[in-house]
Amino acid sequence: MFQRIVVGYDDSPGARAALTMALDLAAVHRSALTVVAVEEFLPHYGPVVGEIEDERSIGEQACRRWLNAAAAAAEQRGIAVQAEIRAGQAARELATSAAEHDADLLILGRSGHSGIWGRFMGSTAEKAARHAGCSVLVAHDGNGHAEQR
Repeated sequence: MFQRIVVGYDDSPGARAALTMALDLAAVHRSALTVVAVEEFLPHYGPVVGEIEDERSIGEQACRRWLNAAAAAAEQRGIAVQAEIRAGQAARELATSAAEHDADLLILGRSGHSGIWGRFMGSTAEKAARHAGCSVLVAHDGNGHAEQR
């Protein structure tokens, strides 16, 4: 049913639940699996050029750690993954990645920690679901519930 799956991963509890679901589905459907980490670099003040590069380097290192962990989890289950780091706004980059990979399914985690800002603007998962051109499965952290849009 799902030939190509893209999963967003940032090592949060919701993302870990999403990765578990992606690995389960990829195993059952023998799907191609792409794990995407998004580096969102948004300076909070007027940084100098050196500080911008330092922040980007730190963000990229974190993304590489997350993707290495996801690849190790997939390898333990005998599932090959393609890993990619994208830079930009997470919801947009995840929806774009799903489109570029011609994904049948985009799987995202939702941690539920967005508070009032998330209720006002919408969570990353909600925004990505609105813009994705494929089915979207949103995995919730720790409680075993999921929703599909």
